[in-house]
Amino acid sequence: MNIFFIQRIVVSLLVLSFIFQPLIISLSFAEEEQFKKAQSLVEKTVAKYPELVRLTIHAIPSGEKDSRIIASNIKEKIGKLSDPEDLDAMKKGKAVILKEGDNLDVTAPLFNKEGKPIAATGITLRFRKGESEGEVIKKAKAIAEELNTAIKNAKEPLW
Repeated sequence: MNIFFIQRIVVSLLVLSFIFQPLIISLSFAEEEQFKKAQSLVEKTVAKYPELVRLTIHAIPSGEKDSRIIASNIKEKIGKLSDPEDLDAMKKGKAVILKEGDNLDVTAPLFNKEGKPIAATGITLRFRKGESEGEVIKKAKAIAEELNTAIKNAKEPLW
């Protein structure tokens, strides 16, 4: 390939990114606004539980077909598609538990007022000294229940 051709490609990519940058920024801001209440719920929960490593809410936003992260204490995760364990928790209505090094990841379903699974929460907790896996699972499930209660009691849907 000659240098001229490569330069044209690079310039074209730069021009395209300049043209679409405002659209990307506005879509990102709109998404932030759309799930602001869910994000606020995540932030309040993380502040309450310092042993939380990661907290996410997975849901299928209104008008969409794929489940993704709509709120998280790790901003880079927001918008990413849900993993198989997240989908499994929603589909089966049961928690999925994975050990991640010194942490335990519990993905628990979130239910609507009728008891139907509508979303999932990923709760990653670090083990405290002397804490058993069962104790961590119990704590994660209690956090999930707390989130679920807040979602059910919300005056309007969070997604």
